[in-house]
Amino acid sequence: MPRYDYRCRVCDASFEVRRGIHEDAPASSVPCPDGHAETSRVFSAVAVARGAAAPMGAAAPMGGGGACCGGGCGCG
Repeated sequence: MPRYDYRCRVCDASFEVRRGIHEDAPASSVPCPDGHAETSRVFSAVAVARGAAAPMGAAAPMGGGGACCGGGCGCG
């Protein structure tokens, strides 16, 4: 079920609402947890990474020139 983030324009509280895609209602009809009716939907960026990532602080793997096998066999 999708999660939608909202922020109250009165008390500046941030909250989330889970609802089905076809149930999407205007932000004005979603009250904040304190009951204020003036809310707006917040859009956030999502980071997507491909491949395996090294842990923070770990050395990057040493390799060749990026040929068919990463250069490990000397082909690159």
